[in-house]
Amino acid sequence: MPKISAGTIAEHREARRDGLLAAAAQLMQEGKTFTVAQVAQEVGLSRSAVYEYYGSAADLIADVLVDEMALWVDEITPAVNAIAEPMGRIAAWVTGVLEYVEQGRHALVKSAGSVDLPPARRAQVQGMHRELIAPLSEALTELSVLDVRQMSSFIWGVTDAAIKRIENQGAKALAEADAVMAFIDHGLIRP
Repeated sequence: MPKISAGTIAEHREARRDGLLAAAAQLMQEGKTFTVAQVAQEVGLSRSAVYEYYGSAADLIADVLVDEMALWVDEITPAVNAIAEPMGRIAAWVTGVLEYVEQGRHALVKSAGSVDLPPARRAQVQGMHRELIAPLSEALTELSVLDVRQMSSFIWGVTDAAIKRIENQGAKALAEADAVMAFIDHGLIRP
C-alpha cells in the first residue's frame, strides 16, 4: 500500500490535488505556459501521478480558473448584495472587481484566456463569469434600464478599460472605480 501523507486516502488525494492547483496557479501568475511534467516537478510527483488527477494541462488550468472564479464570486457577491440601493450595488461591484485586479489576482484569470480549454470546461468557466456578472445585472434590472444585457456589456467595457489602466499604468482601484461610476451614472439609459 502506498504511503499517504494524511489521515485518510481521500484527504491525501485532496492535498495532492490542492498542491497541483497551487503549483499551476503559481506558474500561471508568473505568466508561464507549462506542461504537466513541469507541474509534477513543482510538487514532487511523477508525471504519471498527475494524470491520475488531470487528463491534460488544459484540465488542470480549467480547475485553477474555476476555483479562482468561485473565490471571486464568493467575495464580490455578498459585498454587493449587502447594499440596498441599486446604484450603490453597482458601485460595490465595480469597486470589488477593480480591487481584485489591483491585488494582482486577476493575472491568474487573464493568463488562462489564451488557453484552449475543452468545451465542457470552457462552458464551466463561462458559467462562473455569468455568476460574477449576476449582481450587476440584478441591480440594473432593479433600476429598470431599457436593455440590461446591453448596459451590462457597456459597464463591463468601461470596467475593463479601468482594469487595463490598473494593470498597465499602475492606476489605483478606488480612483478608477470613482471614474467608472461617474461615467456609468451619466450613461445609464433609463425609461
